[in-house]
Amino acid sequence: MFINSKCVFAGSFDPVTYGHMHVIGMSAMTFSEVIVAIGVNENKHYLFDLQERLDMLKKACAKYSSVKVCSYSGMTADFLKEVGAEYLVRGVRNSADEAYERKVFENVSKGNPNLQFIVFNCPKELKNISSTAVREAILKGKPYEKFVPYEVIESIKEYSKLKNK
Repeated sequence: MFINSKCVFAGSFDPVTYGHMHVIGMSAMTFSEVIVAIGVNENKHYLFDLQERLDMLKKACAKYSSVKVCSYSGMTADFLKEVGAEYLVRGVRNSADEAYERKVFENVSKGNPNLQFIVFNCPKELKNISSTAVREAILKGKPYEKFVPYEVIESIKEYSKLKNK
């Protein structure tokens, strides 16, 4: 099914993982335009700064001509209206993710009754991948490479070198 419309996949992408890339790839095959947006939350602590996350996402998404990477601050609902997106895309690994994402959608759609919610289920080989687990592996010097797109491995290695000096 191909939808000639715009969708948004919003997240912190700290860092981007193969789970994120699965959702981005499915979105690129489903929608004519995909906006992958990093939400900026000043109250949240990130391992990678905004520019590093944008750079990594752009590298990982370069193969998709229909994907645009950007950032936004404020409410996701406002951003969706601003860019004229009709669909909010999310990925789920398990029932806990699904329940959480339903709550996210309820909050985001309050001011936008026409917004549609699309959920892509992760294949079983991606169910144990999370940005939290990847950040922990990076911080502890443990292997993380099989969880992130190859396009961002060098960026993460550079970060690790700088932090370990």
